[in-house]
Amino acid sequence: MQNDKYYIELAEFIHEEVINWDPIGLIKGGAPDDEYDTIEKRFLSGIINSNSEIDILNKVKSNLEYFGLDINELTAKQKNQLELEIKNIIEKLRKRDLELK
Repeated sequence: MQNDKYYIELAEFIHEEVINWDPIGLIKGGAPDDEYDTIEKRFLSGIINSNSEIDILNKVKSNLEYFGLDINELTAKQKNQLELEIKNIIEKLRKRDLELK
């Protein structure tokens, strides 16, 4: 049962982080708050499986492209900002993961 609580709390934390991030403005545009479920799963599986930051970053960016974000059309500054935001979430999640263990 302890594992269930860990996964639930980590998933809820990830959900809040991703909803607050709202990387392409879907939530602000009125989409339901489960719109980014696939991105949340990328973060969650990456943290649980202790994947590298680069691996998680690439999977999240790939999911963003699925949502229609053309990363190749972003300026260098926008790409750097996007990666910084993803890395910031990864860092928060790793800290939360350690707190929950």
